[in-house]
Amino acid sequence: MAAYIIRRLLFLPLVAFVVTLVVFAVIWSMGPDVLLRAYMTGNASKSPNAEQRIIEKYGLDKPAVGMYFKWLGNTIKGDLGYSLTANSSVSEAIISRFPASLELLVLALIPILLVGSRLGIRAAMHPDGLADSVFGFLSIVGWATPDYVMALLILVGSFTIFGRLPIGSLTTGLITNWTSYTNSLIIDSVLNLRFDILLSQLINLVQPVLTLFIVHSAYVFQISRATALDVKKRDYVRAARSRGVSERTIMLKHVRKNALIPVATVGGELFASLFAGLAFVETIFARPGIGRLLTDAAISVEVLTLSGCVLLIAAMMIIVNIVVDIIYSLIDPRILLWDNGKGSRAD
Repeated sequence: MAAYIIRRLLFLPLVAFVVTLVVFAVIWSMGPDVLLRAYMTGNASKSPNAEQRIIEKYGLDKPAVGMYFKWLGNTIKGDLGYSLTANSSVSEAIISRFPASLELLVLALIPILLVGSRLGIRAAMHPDGLADSVFGFLSIVGWATPDYVMALLILVGSFTIFGRLPIGSLTTGLITNWTSYTNSLIIDSVLNLRFDILLSQLINLVQPVLTLFIVHSAYVFQISRATALDVKKRDYVRAARSRGVSERTIMLKHVRKNALIPVATVGGELFASLFAGLAFVETIFARPGIGRLLTDAAISVEVLTLSGCVLLIAAMMIIVNIVVDIIYSLIDPRILLWDNGKGSRAD
């Protein structure tokens, strides 16, 4: 497995190169004049000889190849330009908003995978039973409903039932005795021992987490149910059943572990879907995260901010895919593990 992981890590530079090449192609297609105006924002435009300094710094007078390496060097150093939407540099905007998005992603992804897979296996224990029919119907409805429609339904429903809208996020600027360590209100509230703020933040996250859970847990339910039904037909399961092993024991010892293999893979795909859905969910619920920054930048046609967000999402997807591959091989060592440099399945 170590050789497999090393090979996957060695493959990362090629993937990163392709991603940066695509992002740069979009930026370069705007032309040097448009890029100059985009970079001439914030404090950069106030310095002496600002225009010439910007041209030299970002290589706007160079051919595409030279400009790419200039842009890549600046990107590695964290210089992605200025964001008018966030009124700060693109790097600062991403760093300040990413923790809010990560909070939402983690709090949504955990119940999506755990609850969705458990319900799928439970439904597979008694196919066409009451639980299978009810959960199956709800999963179809949830998966067929777009993120933004579900978010609006939950928003309107919460206001109708409770008469209030706990949306957005707390502003810590007016809170006394507060130190920001990570820009994550959940983590910082624990570190500052402010559990009242922690409770308020968790309440504000209920609606967006519920939106993502209803929509995306449906997919996990269908995957785990289908896999569990397929595993139940395998020879070793039939052999265990013939020895008098109870159906519950078979599901827990044999079926559940194998049903988790595709769920681990789906976790990586869900991460991408959740990140894409954040653009709608964070905008509707007024969350100050990457999704809302992406939406505001798209409305304002700020290519530099958009490119920075795309690079972040691509980097996160690359990391998640590596983690998923490792988890995948840990769950079942028989998975393709690159035996002696050739793809083979260990028996």
